[in-house]
Amino acid sequence: MNLDFVLITHCSPTLADLKQASLLCLPRLAGGCTYDEVIEKYNHKYNDKGLYFRILYACPKRTLLYVYRPARVWAYVQRRDISSFLQQFGYQDCRDINALLDRLAARFAEDGCFPHESGIFLGYPLEDVCGFITNKGSHAKLCGEWKVYGDARAAARTFRRFTCCRQDYLNRFAVGTTLDSLIVA
Repeated sequence: MNLDFVLITHCSPTLADLKQASLLCLPRLAGGCTYDEVIEKYNHKYNDKGLYFRILYACPKRTLLYVYRPARVWAYVQRRDISSFLQQFGYQDCRDINALLDRLAARFAEDGCFPHESGIFLGYPLEDVCGFITNKGSHAKLCGEWKVYGDARAAARTFRRFTCCRQDYLNRFAVGTTLDSLIVA
């Protein structure tokens, strides 16, 4: 598997600093191997550009890789409405981004299922995250990068920006542009 290609295919808006984070579901590697070494390599190479990689959950079938821009994530979760929302899921004692992500990882491990507040960590609007929880994933106004329960027009514009970014990055990668040069610092 070419992880550079996977990142460009699924994380281009995060690589371009249009989005605070992305979450990848990677297949488990054969022979008991893990992604730890490659994640360490990516962190060493790209942290200076403000891009970080963290495994949030791993089981025998998959690994969830969080690709994120810590400063953007931290600024978002510090908003009063977002912070208040996260407190109901046990994030009240998180004093820094690492504690916050430790709690998110623990939430993934609790039931092995997807914690509903995960959308916040991906930069989804609070109204859409709450709408998803309330409606149990049904009755969305629009489905795209996420399920929209609030401002469908604004979300559609964002979806188009992300699609254009992804296509541009894929086109550039196809003609030899490296992942390193596609990551916006």
